[in-house]
Amino acid sequence: MDKTLVDKISLDEFTVEMMKIPQDQLKVKQLVDLFGRLTIDENLIKDQILFKSDDYTRNLISRTPYFDLLVLCWKPGHVTTIHDHAGSLNVTRVYTGKVTQRLFEVKDKPSVNKAFVKQTLEEAVETNLLACVDYDEIHQLANTSTRELVTIHLYAKPLKNMTTYCPNTGEVGLMNLRYTLEDSCSSS
Repeated sequence: MDKTLVDKISLDEFTVEMMKIPQDQLKVKQLVDLFGRLTIDENLIKDQILFKSDDYTRNLISRTPYFDLLVLCWKPGHVTTIHDHAGSLNVTRVYTGKVTQRLFEVKDKPSVNKAFVKQTLEEAVETNLLACVDYDEIHQLANTSTRELVTIHLYAKPLKNMTTYCPNTGEVGLMNLRYTLEDSCSSS
């Protein structure tokens, strides 16, 4: 029997496994292992795949007290702000396409509301591969390709806001997050 088939887990099994780990003890390596084993059924995400021309979309698949699972859809050129995850771990799986992840670190923090960041890494992550962000890391994601991109994001604990960083001015802000489909439904 193929070991990779035995190691795969459903979303229900994933949820049970997440409930077994106290949130304050969860490590990014554990999350990468669990998320890497999660079977992403096309039926689970097909209704969440929605592209917009002006910005990438954030579409919720599942929210529990332990994690959020989202589909993000990117047209060529779409890019996030430089941000952290305000105390949440993050693992991103590329479903189709290729995402560029850039990691940053604070190089100077002259005040509470200012922090100048510098890029420390840039990597391309292709279909079925994972990128992760630990509790205190700062990153940016971008679709630098000429094709549409679909990524699946896991945030443990659920991500409600994030800290954003402007590399030119050093301005630091707090951004509350919303879901594209939620906004689309409320405006109809």
